[in-house]
Amino acid sequence: MMRVLPLQPRHRETWDGLVAAHPTAGFMQSWAWSEFKALEGYTVFRLGLFEGKTLCGGGIAYAFPSAAEAGMAAMPDGPVLDWEAPDAAEAFRALVAAFRKASRQERVVTLRVEPRLDAEAEPLRGLPRSPVDLVPDETLLVDLGLEAEMLRRMKPKGRYNARLALRHGVEVASSTNPGDVHEFYYILEQTARFQGFWLEPKRFFINLTQSLFPAGARFAFARYKGVTLAAALTVRHGPTATFLYGGHLPLFPEVMASYALHWHLLREAALDGFRVYDFYGFVPPGSTGHPYDRFSRFKEKFGGRPVHRIGSRDVIFHDRLAEAAVRALRSVPAAVLTARRESRGRERREEGV
Repeated sequence: MMRVLPLQPRHRETWDGLVAAHPTAGFMQSWAWSEFKALEGYTVFRLGLFEGKTLCGGGIAYAFPSAAEAGMAAMPDGPVLDWEAPDAAEAFRALVAAFRKASRQERVVTLRVEPRLDAEAEPLRGLPRSPVDLVPDETLLVDLGLEAEMLRRMKPKGRYNARLALRHGVEVASSTNPGDVHEFYYILEQTARFQGFWLEPKRFFINLTQSLFPAGARFAFARYKGVTLAAALTVRHGPTATFLYGGHLPLFPEVMASYALHWHLLREAALDGFRVYDFYGFVPPGSTGHPYDRFSRFKEKFGGRPVHRIGSRDVIFHDRLAEAAVRALRSVPAAVLTARRESRGRERREEGV
């Protein structure tokens, strides 16, 4: 009989093994990632789907505490289900019902789900497409293997620039030391300032490294004559190494430090037994004006195959949404309502109604 129960710490190893092996799950369903979200202030809901005593699926959802009358929870990379099984719809409904019950104190009106599916599964049909995805719905996956094979699959310009960086003497080193977050953040900060994008505060990355290092993540730094020019943070989960964050300084562009950085990461991940390098965000050629366009032109030099996924879907609890609207209306001061009624009255008189 199928049951949904809260996941306990004793389930951690089994859950992580299930998620790592699942083709539509990802690192944001890992226990370590849920610890990171807890450090960030989120309420974490860990739900397991059991057949008898066997853990066979489930999902971890995150809700950020808010004083608003309505809130949203997210389940990135999940739920973890056999989407082609005859009872997949039943399992999905059971998980949603269990989450709804568990989140009753959080005023959650929407549960946003995003398994890594290339085509819409039957249990998700009819759910509205989310206005914002939890993870990039398009990415570039590079198959890892022998060095010669990876070089062969790269674009000629990518091979040339990676080798040029080595000839210039660019050196790349990996680190699993959480204390290197300060050097890493400096590179991100300078990159954000130069390129004009928003960056999370350093506290975010300190919490991230505290949760994921050393087993599930690492830094890499590309240096030229002792100066750090580029840096990356990758997350390792299941068969995949994911490039999650990175940046580079606008110095010595001729030495191609970023090419050296990613070529190092590809080779290192392959040697460590990983099968895929996920560049985490990609748009196809011709997407001029898209914020990923310039980065995508760089990423495609390493070869790889574009992947398009279905993106996020929203499960809306309509009764809770209505209750939230009523609560919000009741919280509006009487004076404001009176002023609005008077304003509407004046508008009608001016229109001659």
